[in-house]
Amino acid sequence: MAGTTDFVGVRVFSDLTSTVAKIDTRDSTVLGVALPAPAADDAAFPIGELTRLSTDDPVQVAKLGAGLALDTVNQIAAEGIVTDIAFYRAQHSVLTDPTAKLEAELNSIVGSAGTKTGVYAFLNAKAELGLEPGALIAPGYTSQRVGNAKNAVVAAMSTVAGKIIDCMVFADTPSNTREAAIAYAEDFATALNVVACYPMGIMNLGSGNVTRPLSPNVAGAMIRRDKQTGGPYKAFWNRPLQGVLAPSVPVGYTDGEISSDANILNQAGVGTIIEGNLLWAPFTTASDPTVSSWRSIKRIRTRRAVEKAVLRPLRQYVSEDMTPHMVSLIYRSLDQFLGDLKTLGAIIDYELLWSSSMNPASILEAGALRVKMRFAETPDLVDLQVYSEPQPEAFDVLQAAIAASLSQLGLNNVRVTA
Repeated sequence: MAGTTDFVGVRVFSDLTSTVAKIDTRDSTVLGVALPAPAADDAAFPIGELTRLSTDDPVQVAKLGAGLALDTVNQIAAEGIVTDIAFYRAQHSVLTDPTAKLEAELNSIVGSAGTKTGVYAFLNAKAELGLEPGALIAPGYTSQRVGNAKNAVVAAMSTVAGKIIDCMVFADTPSNTREAAIAYAEDFATALNVVACYPMGIMNLGSGNVTRPLSPNVAGAMIRRDKQTGGPYKAFWNRPLQGVLAPSVPVGYTDGEISSDANILNQAGVGTIIEGNLLWAPFTTASDPTVSSWRSIKRIRTRRAVEKAVLRPLRQYVSEDMTPHMVSLIYRSLDQFLGDLKTLGAIIDYELLWSSSMNPASILEAGALRVKMRFAETPDLVDLQVYSEPQPEAFDVLQAAIAASLSQLGLNNVRVTA
């Protein structure tokens, strides 16, 4: 600097940037909802656009008008939470033929990946609304298999959720039979971010009992648990759905019986409710052998949350001189973050590796740096096995105890013999 300055004296150049990046998990409690809303206020909810909607704003919620969209918000709020929603109002159809109307509205919800319409608009939610969804739903439009093919809305939402990274899709299966639900889940057997919900739920939204898709309630249960624990690292199943009165069709469950309805559904990648409204959903639809080791919702959410969390904070090091000191700061930032997660019980253990073979001179010369994180998520207890067998030697203990007790009586006419 001395060669380019024309000042004589002392100057201070202040840089208050933190040297060690603070990494924290983002807010995962925002919902992305894509639905037509024929009765909605066009000014409040323009068709084909994203709108920020708060469940805590009754005036704005009322502008959705009567219908499935309003019911969905009511179901979410009935889970005892307050959250923000990135709402995409899809074009409703005026066709009178039910099949044609459904297909038109499905197409509107799917939208275009190239022009970012339909569910693909959620990729712009952070830029447009300052919200990035941690879950996507489109109740009423995710259970169909048009033309004997997988549901196009769920397929598109799974793609979008993968782009967001730490985002889950809550989809409703056909609710008529267990077998239909299982066949539906097979369409997404390799998806790590789809939670299938069976059957529908009976609930009261203010004007008598009605039957509605479960996905808003299950997504709400996830959000409630995240808010309770301060992050996405804890399982949210084996807890009651607060807004559900009963399943639309009975789901059998018997403790210890592997052939019960609920267990068969779970093993096929379908979440359900038992005993009225107890959420029984530990797994995603990832039942294919190539991905089934990651089917735990808790584990995959933890993994994706960690991967997502490090991206933006570490951006502060990009453009800095690549020196040993700068690299050590990156490792310190990651070590602090993963150490906190271990303390919280989110992960069992971790290590950060520097590999010279992964970072040859040619890679460093190009300005690239490769850091490897190794960690294991803490699993949620799913299968508690208690083994029972006879203990005949206990009678030897009993025999000795009886002899000792009689010996202590001190009676002349009571004698203990071998």
